[in-house]
Amino acid sequence: MLDVLKQLECSLHHEKRHDLAWLEQRLHPEFKEITLSGTLLNRKQIIVALMNEENAQAIISSDFQLMEVGTQHAILLYRTAQPDGSRAALRSSHWVLSAAHGWQMIFHQGSTAAA
Repeated sequence: MLDVLKQLECSLHHEKRHDLAWLEQRLHPEFKEITLSGTLLNRKQIIVALMNEENAQAIISSDFQLMEVGTQHAILLYRTAQPDGSRAALRSSHWVLSAAHGWQMIFHQGSTAAA
């Protein structure tokens, strides 16, 4: 399960970030995100923001940990930073397994990492 969710999570950081069909498939209809700046956004707001994003900066992800919450829920914890080490963050994503759509992210939060 860790490998599958890690791959899905990292695809959102790179090649699938601006793929509307993929985002609509992988982001649960009730998706919410709390951004690094503390703003609560819904699925539609995130998709619009990603579709309008220009010059997305590279994200390096590491230290993945999985918390299994039953057979159909999991929380993925990990760290991110830009290649130069700036914008270090701790992140968590709650994934839900759907019979119709496979794994979908229902919640994500990024918090600035302590120095």
